[in-house]
Amino acid sequence: MHVKLDEIEKCIGYSFQDKKLLVLALTHPSYNEHDRTRPDNQRMEFLGDSILSAILTEALFIAFPKENEGSLSRKRAVFIRGSSLAKIAYQLRIHKYLLMSTSELKNNGNQRSSTLEDAIEAIIGAIFIDGGIKDAKKCVLNWFGDLPKKLVKDQPSYNPKGQLQEFLHEKSIASKVQYRISKEAGPAHQKNFEIDLIVGKKTLGSGTGSTKKEAEEEAAKQALSKLKFKQ
Repeated sequence: MHVKLDEIEKCIGYSFQDKKLLVLALTHPSYNEHDRTRPDNQRMEFLGDSILSAILTEALFIAFPKENEGSLSRKRAVFIRGSSLAKIAYQLRIHKYLLMSTSELKNNGNQRSSTLEDAIEAIIGAIFIDGGIKDAKKCVLNWFGDLPKKLVKDQPSYNPKGQLQEFLHEKSIASKVQYRISKEAGPAHQKNFEIDLIVGKKTLGSGTGSTKKEAEEEAAKQALSKLKFKQ
């Protein structure tokens, strides 16, 4: 395990004083499925989520001195969405070091978007406890890179649900948008949702995902494609 810890420390660019914090951050809930009294990375993920938000908020506040609160919030949302965090986690090769049950690993659970998102936030929380906000900030900003440059590339494709609402408003379509769960399966740590997007009485899109938000966004993308194609 020590060799693997050394490897992942190189990947994330941080060496822990307390290695147990890193082990905990890598411990998926399924790893202790036979002994639920043992800790996993969920509490650490809760902490890391807040630390990440604070770091990005400050960075964007400095990078965009003339932007208002709403604009800064939308920019921050681009970076803290699940797909963005999962992508960074995968690039850092975190999926190779997660502690999970054998069945989860066989089902490629270590590459699931929600799993990677939780893991990267847990690692941020662990770094914060181990080295403080300065070290956490250094790691996070190094992982994300040039924030303004990334926004130019990623922001236009972000928030399909918001884009759908704006499209309907522009076309004077007053029908209410509903996101309805059509199927929900799997244990608590491995949920899968199927959601239909309904406008008025018509189903315009369907999406699947490991979170409701992920499934809703996929459904919104489908609806947007259909509506724009009909123009």
